Amino acid sequence: MRGLLFLLILILIFSTVNAKYQCKSLRGKSVDWFVVYKLPKLTGSTTGKEFVYIDSDSSDWTRGNDINDPNVAIGATISQMYSADKSNNFLFMYSDDDPIKPADSYRGHAKGVSLFDSTTGFWLIHSVPNFPPMKTYSYPNTAEKYGQSFFCSSMEVQHLAELAEHWKYIQATPYLINVPEKYAIRFPTLKNVEAKQSIPRSATQFWISKPIKTVQGVTLMAYAKHKKFDGDIWNDIISKENKVTLAVESWLNGSGDDIHTTCTSSSQTHDVTEMRVTGLNFASSKDHSKWAVSNTQTNPIVCFGDMNRQRSQLKRGGGALCIQNRNLWQIYHSSVIQVEPCKGSSRYSLNSFIQTAVFCLFVSVTV
Repeated sequence: MRGLLFLLILILIFSTVNAKYQCKSLRGKSVDWFVVYKLPKLTGSTTGKEFVYIDSDSSDWTRGNDINDPNVAIGATISQMYSADKSNNFLFMYSDDDPIKPADSYRGHAKGVSLFDSTTGFWLIHSVPNFPPMKTYSYPNTAEKYGQSFFCSSMEVQHLAELAEHWKYIQATPYLINVPEKYAIRFPTLKNVEAKQSIPRSATQFWISKPIKTVQGVTLMAYAKHKKFDGDIWNDIISKENKVTLAVESWLNGSGDDIHTTCTSSSQTHDVTEMRVTGLNFASSKDHSKWAVSNTQTNPIVCFGDMNRQRSQLKRGGGALCIQNRNLWQIYHSSVIQVEPCKGSSRYSLNSFIQTAVFCLFVSVTV
């Protein structure tokens, strides 16, 4: 009898733990964090639905064949939103290019999803326009052509204080937001986010960084810049603050007037031009993702964010979430095949013409 009672208690505890809102794995189980790289549509290789996945419990990419599956990783994580009780849970979907109205080029260039109950929740940063839908999970056909990035982190509810401040700074644009009274009282900045209220006109600080811990105690660093910062989050904040050279993959297509590789006395940030992911090579022109990797294993940083390295983005808000993880760093570091180098030496004018070459600074590092 005692054994049966003990078993029932264990089952109850296990069920309660799994009921908490967190990032979900390929099998729909809770994980501390995960990364998904949706592969671009490549003739003869991919259809635009394939992706690779890695999480806190794995050591390398695992291939997935259908980003549209509601029961796998991205789909399983976001689908928690649709069944959540709005009277007791915080829900937030934000995007500058959401599924229900025209793109907003004034507010923050940022896309994400977040859901919390009174104990835990998740924050998913992504790069996909017109995604996700408000009522049921699906992946848009319009986002199959290019590569896309996703970073999900599970965290305890108290970190909504830091997240709210982050979203306020970047001017995140909500298209679905639900802030029950108990959350509004505990985290009043969430009401500013809901009302699209950013920093006051009297503010003099135009970027912030906040440490955030995952459920399992991994410290992430969240960087946010307001449009008044008028700078590049990758080079002018993340590279300088961490004293590392960065390789950044971001959207450089179209007429956005690219910033180009930046090399100064205090920072160095290179645009990725070609990468290799699980044996597939593709150019940055086929990739809409936004990520960065440092050049040194002594500070093995990988960041996932919102911003492209284009001049139009300098005057818009946006952010990035960075993790220091040697294994993930090794995977991203080795995926960089080519970058746009500094011109001639480690110093050059941003207006100068730059040739594309092998990313010597990165591939020569001993790992």
